[in-house]
Amino acid sequence: MNENEQHLQILRSSFNALHSLSHPTTAKAFANLKEKVVAYSGNTFYEEIRSVSYNPDIHLLEAIIATKKDYGYNGNLCTDGSYAFVRFYINYGTGWEDQGYTAVNEHDIPTGVDCKKHPEKPLSYSASLKIVPKANKCSIHVLPRVRAVLEWNKIPPANDPNYTSIWGNTVDDFIQIKPYKEFIISNPAFNQLVELTVSHPNLKIADAAKLVPGGELALSQSKSAYGTQPLELSALANLYKETALVSPARYGLPYVLPVLKSYNSVTIASSIETWNKLGVDFGTIINELEQTNADIAYEQLESLGLDYNLEQFVASFRVKRPIGYSGNLCSSGSLEYVAFWADWGNNCKWEYLGTTSVNVHDINNIPKEGISYAAVLPYDFNKVRKLCTHPEVVKIRAVLSWNATPSTTDADELEYWGNRMDAYIQVKPGANTSIVEPIFNILGGIPVDKISDVDGLTIPGAKFALNQAAVNDYSPFGGIVVIQGPSFVGKKYRIKVTNMSTLATYYINNDFVVVGWLMVPPYVQYTIVQADPVDFYYNYQTFDKNTDNVLARFSPGTNDLLKLELEIAGVAGVFTKFIQMDNIAPVINLQIDDLGDCSHYKVGDVITGSYSVNDAHLLSYSLVSSFGGSVSGTSNISDSFAFLTAGTTSPCGKISLTAYEKTIYDSQWTNNYSYTEQIICLQQAKK
Repeated sequence: MNENEQHLQILRSSFNALHSLSHPTTAKAFANLKEKVVAYSGNTFYEEIRSVSYNPDIHLLEAIIATKKDYGYNGNLCTDGSYAFVRFYINYGTGWEDQGYTAVNEHDIPTGVDCKKHPEKPLSYSASLKIVPKANKCSIHVLPRVRAVLEWNKIPPANDPNYTSIWGNTVDDFIQIKPYKEFIISNPAFNQLVELTVSHPNLKIADAAKLVPGGELALSQSKSAYGTQPLELSALANLYKETALVSPARYGLPYVLPVLKSYNSVTIASSIETWNKLGVDFGTIINELEQTNADIAYEQLESLGLDYNLEQFVASFRVKRPIGYSGNLCSSGSLEYVAFWADWGNNCKWEYLGTTSVNVHDINNIPKEGISYAAVLPYDFNKVRKLCTHPEVVKIRAVLSWNATPSTTDADELEYWGNRMDAYIQVKPGANTSIVEPIFNILGGIPVDKISDVDGLTIPGAKFALNQAAVNDYSPFGGIVVIQGPSFVGKKYRIKVTNMSTLATYYINNDFVVVGWLMVPPYVQYTIVQADPVDFYYNYQTFDKNTDNVLARFSPGTNDLLKLELEIAGVAGVFTKFIQMDNIAPVINLQIDDLGDCSHYKVGDVITGSYSVNDAHLLSYSLVSSFGGSVSGTSNISDSFAFLTAGTTSPCGKISLTAYEKTIYDSQWTNNYSYTEQIICLQQAKK
């Protein structure tokens, strides 16, 4: 470590100390520290955003982060380490809009060497955030600018897109929002079908179609109207005939490849005739394709990494041109395929992991910088995990290919358009599940080791497993509880619930839906998982059908401590975990001494009244007067108040009471609250 690096490491330690303080005087110290870090060119010394991109089909923003050093992250894999926080913004043309933040867990990981003696750094992580985009119809292109702001061990402040990081950087790019479908069906039977399913939510639409006269035909017509169709060869030839930017070899690739691979003289002769009718020499196409290999004029991979939270590979690629993608957003366009590979044994032998794709189109008003897309491939890491004492760093490869699936047997092979690149990733540590044993690792959205085995509440430092967003210390759970864990395909499992207050027991046996992954549109598949009606065992699902490894999704609907026990049929042992439920919102009351008349008080009077807050797991409350004054606290209370109105410039206002609870709801969100207010209109004081 040279002198410059030593200074930066001292500053890094100072940042930790300052960050743990909340006194206002630390603001000046932070400013001084920031100047020193910049002076040493240290903002991106430890970590740096390499790209920001977006997947239009699954609405995921992705920031790929390079972690460069083997120190400076607050401990090894057997500790909590530290966090690289990323806050995203989107600008649709009217200013930056905060989308929220996510985080990646970082650790001190020694730098090894790969099979070619290259250092295994930087490590590439991807921070993902699911958004609700502002879409429009296909004829109106929505191409906003996206911004990712990185900061180490500190959440970038909300609604501050110009925040300057102490440790980190900011990256902007352009993305494309998928248009919504214009769904117009004139068949009256379809309207009856919709009415029936809305009135009876448990009725499947396919079953409802059998009950409505003409319903099955209407449903079939709706499917046709909903989908977009690929352009025929003649339409593509007509589309690009006026430009030399898109050659027949490019737009005709999906039609030429099957012919070349057929080795059938009749098929080849027929194709030659078809191209002749379009005024194109088939030989010219073949000649161009023979000279085209790994062409990056249209699209190019730029970065790749591993989403540490969702456990999926991410590759960021850029679409560079306005045309050459087989049609606009009102057509089915074309596919950019990305195949992923890994060298698990560090022996220069690539293992094929899977292929995914992203739908792309001609966009005539594409920004000059191009558009950044994210290709995402979920992967089941359970069988390759290692304990935290043995960091699993792996070299991975992504291969991009336009409109032709990449090889699944040769990681070095490149197709006509596209490229490949390598990176190093680190697999999240844990137990290797090659041995079948009862276990689940996420409960209510929280890693099980962050939930107390005594009271079923979250322990300090707990975060959501899928995005590392912080939750409150000692939080209970409410609403829908999701249980996630490794899948042992071919085995059956069941989960027993015991209410520790009543000692009543039952087995979870409700149906629930799991989400799977497809290589091509529509990219997702849904499977209903049902329990055996006799012994309440569920079948473990394959990873392609259940990429989130969901084992149960149920609503206990209680406020008691529950014991959950998972067992696998024919396998010894039981996995046990406790969870504290709280489905009651804060109970609050606000009473103003106004004799039932909102204009009882005059300007200059003191408004009096009483209030109360009660919740089993209260986070905080605030009582606020718009005329001035407030009261806040973190404990249940029943008290009186008195707020002055002297000097107010507004005759009407309100007093409001808000109480926040700690409860984690539906395994995905916090900060539920109760709110009440009373309006007061002041009379003018008599002179």
